[in-house]
Amino acid sequence: MTALESSPPLIVSLEVIEEDENEEITYRNLAIFSDPISVIDAQHLIGAQLPRRSQYLKQPLAEKLLESMGALIADPRPIFITAGPCDALQSAQANEVLSVMAVLQKGSPWEQLECRICDREILDEPEAHLPHVDQHGLRWEIQEHVDEAVLMCSDCHDMAHQPTLQQLRNYARPACPKCGERNPRQIIWGMPAFIPDPDDFVVAGCVLPMGPMAQWECRACSSRYLVADAGELAYPELMVHHE
Repeated sequence: MTALESSPPLIVSLEVIEEDENEEITYRNLAIFSDPISVIDAQHLIGAQLPRRSQYLKQPLAEKLLESMGALIADPRPIFITAGPCDALQSAQANEVLSVMAVLQKGSPWEQLECRICDREILDEPEAHLPHVDQHGLRWEIQEHVDEAVLMCSDCHDMAHQPTLQQLRNYARPACPKCGERNPRQIIWGMPAFIPDPDDFVVAGCVLPMGPMAQWECRACSSRYLVADAGELAYPELMVHHE
């Protein structure tokens, strides 16, 4: 059984570990609980305290625990946690619990997740952004609020705590393929129908290049690039950001 070290502790998965005569250990996952089970509720049903560290349970206690978990799955009880401030640098324990629950409810924890802001695959650990501004100290019923957690990559979560939404939109633009910097300026070809803001746009002129036109200019190294499918273009002089 795997439980989160939260307050209250929550059971999130059930596994079977077996050892044969050759001392080879096999591991099987039996269930992942996207609706968590409170360890405290299970203890009340079995009338015993469960250990707070990894160890084997004696068979009578294990059977009682499985029976109590089945009862709590059939008749779930509300689970309340005390929310903490949403912080991109250091999440409160309750927010970490919501993040785990949000991942489990999206599907298998081994499946690749996409950031809800930039739509790219989250390569590191997903982070949950909580939209409530004044959530610190609130008592939450976990199932009511897990759907409000927005799963993001760490970069977008950092930007979510910046002053403006425009910065978040800018940062979600494709990264420079040369230096990796995000937040490029958009390139405008031809005569624009409006007066572009030089902080967001680059006017490239009316002389169009031979071949594909760059879409973005990096603020850091001034490289120009476009977004295209791999193998679609063959212009080595133009840097291509492959999506």
